[in-house]
Amino acid sequence: MDIADLAASAVKKITKGKGKRLAKKGYPEDLPKVQPVKISNKKDDKFDVGFAMKETMPDDFDSKTYYIAGHKMAQKMTGFHDPVTISAMWIGCGDEGGVMMVCADIIGLTNFEVSIIRASLEDFSSKAKCKAINVCCSHSHAGFDTVGYWGKLPKTGKVDTYMQKIFKTVKEVCLEAYDNRKKGDLYVGTTHVPDAQYDKRPPVVLHDTLTRIRFVPDDGSKETWLLNYAAHPNTLGGSNTLCSADYPYFLRQTIYKEKDVNVLYGIGAIGAVDPGFPDIEDRWKRVELQGETLGKAALSIDNDEKMKPEITVVQQPFYYYADNAVLAFLAMLKVMSSKLVPAKKGDLGIALVSEMTYMKIGSQQILLMPGEVFPEVAYGGYDSAEDSATGRGPEIDPTPLADIAGDKNLLIFGVTNDMTGYVVAPNDFILHKTQPYLSSGRDRFDRNHYHETNSMGYSAAQTLTDVFADIMKRVK
Repeated sequence: MDIADLAASAVKKITKGKGKRLAKKGYPEDLPKVQPVKISNKKDDKFDVGFAMKETMPDDFDSKTYYIAGHKMAQKMTGFHDPVTISAMWIGCGDEGGVMMVCADIIGLTNFEVSIIRASLEDFSSKAKCKAINVCCSHSHAGFDTVGYWGKLPKTGKVDTYMQKIFKTVKEVCLEAYDNRKKGDLYVGTTHVPDAQYDKRPPVVLHDTLTRIRFVPDDGSKETWLLNYAAHPNTLGGSNTLCSADYPYFLRQTIYKEKDVNVLYGIGAIGAVDPGFPDIEDRWKRVELQGETLGKAALSIDNDEKMKPEITVVQQPFYYYADNAVLAFLAMLKVMSSKLVPAKKGDLGIALVSEMTYMKIGSQQILLMPGEVFPEVAYGGYDSAEDSATGRGPEIDPTPLADIAGDKNLLIFGVTNDMTGYVVAPNDFILHKTQPYLSSGRDRFDRNHYHETNSMGYSAAQTLTDVFADIMKRVK
């Protein structure tokens, strides 16, 4: 047994001990099943939409160490290519209230941190009849560490002053977006962009739909576009040390050159899905081409359908079992911000509170999910027993999310309201035999299984699909 084996064993023993100690204080009550909230504007058949955006950069970059998130541990950021921006879009139905969508150029936030933001906006939510505040992170791998585990462990990689600035900026853009609201119409349109995706891990499942929700104000002023596509913003790679939003920055710039609009961008089911054009060695050329390709595709959408001013929302908290002893240990060390609770299920007897939000705007179903779901879990396409990593067939895998919704066009926003890692199909889930969650495992075809080391565990996919299926029972 080598040092890594001993470390993995010790971490598991420590975290299981934590679960037992938590259990002695009593198990938490079941979380309530949230009933759907439905609103509509029957007065004038219009939406009211507002937008705001702010740059959010640290004031103390020269005096403090900032780590870059997404690739290597303890890699210091050396400068800036483009700024971090945080945008908000209020989507309302007149006097009945509405929802807030926030899109941020950051790697992610935990649900614990999103709850801090929401608490700061309680008065606003009450006044505006806000049914949900959703914080969608673009998951840029060239931004600041806002989760914690890309720093110099065992210390967190987050800088508190910058985290407070992010919280403050989210609050500010939410308030401004609401104040900036105007009446008008919402449209949804899509196009396929196969060249902008690359799936590096079998099964190769690519949901290549770029979705645009477009607000057109009645007064002829600037439109607002909410865009969604499934590709990791990790184009710049591990050698980059400059702050950047990665391809979403170039996507927005491409659109701005052609049309004076407001643009927000959120990611879809990005598990193991990289940007396109993998043969281009120059990373900056590749990231520009990725952004330009998606920007031009967004500009080309010509199948818009008008959305009826009706919104349904279910914002459902749930207990997420933490089988990953390494991530649970980091939470114990307060490297990242999460509240651990005892659990009767799971390998460690530990869970955390996460959440899933379902929305329906007009006829468009939207699922706002924690973490990075693999596309086959979202849309289907599981491996057969002959081809799967485990040798087991799709019968052990959960029903795909789109099938649960009964909608192949289900729109998914990932890394939203919580950062919980990858969601891998059970028949593709492989751990290192003696160093689980610490080192990558190899499957029977000798393929690398890195993603499992940064997941909640084997049961993650089933947990999420069970939560969604339960939500849909209430919606339908």
